[in-house]
Amino acid sequence: MENNKLYDQPPLLKIEQLCTYFDTHAGLVRAVDGVDIDLYPGECLGVVGESGSGKSVTFLSVMGLIKKPGRIASGSIRFNGTELTGLTPRQYRNIRGKEIAMTLQDALTALNPSIKIIDQIAEVLREHDREIVARGKKAIRERAVEMMRLVGIPDAENRLHDYPHQFSGGMRQRIMIAIALSCKPRLLIADEPTTALDVTIQAQVLNLIADIREELQMSVIIITHNLGVVSEYTDRTVVMYAGQIVESGFTRDVILNPQHPYSQGLLKSIPRLSELDKPIHPIPGQVVDLIKLPSHCRFLARCSRRSEECRQEIPMKIIDDFTKVRCPKTSNQN
Repeated sequence: MENNKLYDQPPLLKIEQLCTYFDTHAGLVRAVDGVDIDLYPGECLGVVGESGSGKSVTFLSVMGLIKKPGRIASGSIRFNGTELTGLTPRQYRNIRGKEIAMTLQDALTALNPSIKIIDQIAEVLREHDREIVARGKKAIRERAVEMMRLVGIPDAENRLHDYPHQFSGGMRQRIMIAIALSCKPRLLIADEPTTALDVTIQAQVLNLIADIREELQMSVIIITHNLGVVSEYTDRTVVMYAGQIVESGFTRDVILNPQHPYSQGLLKSIPRLSELDKPIHPIPGQVVDLIKLPSHCRFLARCSRRSEECRQEIPMKIIDDFTKVRCPKTSNQN
């Protein structure tokens, strides 16, 4: 998937030292703690990690959807040169849905069960596309049919007036994508787009996203815990653990030559058809408590390669322009 021509232009999305915290009765939850991510025009970026690693919170921050008790404590989020962190809710609405769209994890709960599909698509159009609204209900219907066809919904004209429960899980996922793409945004953030889908439908949804990315010349971020997904569909991959990025690089390099012990552990825990006689090696332990984060390496307690030098704060090590690792054990150093 790697295409070096993507990187001859400035990033479309630039996240710098983003910190998103939640004030709870138990203490301060540092869900995202100093994250840096660049996304380039036309690029597909994979973001992987266990539940609780900060993947979704990072991009809910980008969307301006962090609500109390959560807050963006510090950092910068720039989209197409515009700083997002200081925008008012009204200013954010001009970008959210129109320039940046996001599909959430569970299509059944993300879609309103009491509203017809055409009205859920029309809501986005009325908010962001004045031109099509000015042309009337017929134009809105035509755009809704266009988007339903784009995502492969059969008999789109007759299914516009159906409710979400009348569709299968895979079809609901496609409808969510259709709603997200109705204003043809420059960036689509797909949060766990294959959750609760069987393997065949997963492939259909991911191929659909890849095809639409090509057709609309759109940037895509795929948030997932599935390394198989990122290996096939993304240009670069970011690996997150306990609110931090522990490794980033071209997907080919992260998959074939992972540098961080956590990335290596994720790959070793995947069962392989060619090695059914060999045991699976899960990562021991659990993600650290985000309220009681250590000052040293956050993966220390679960790492098989730990040593005394890991008992300190570990900065990101820059190996080349696109490869960074948060581990003192990496052999390649600048």
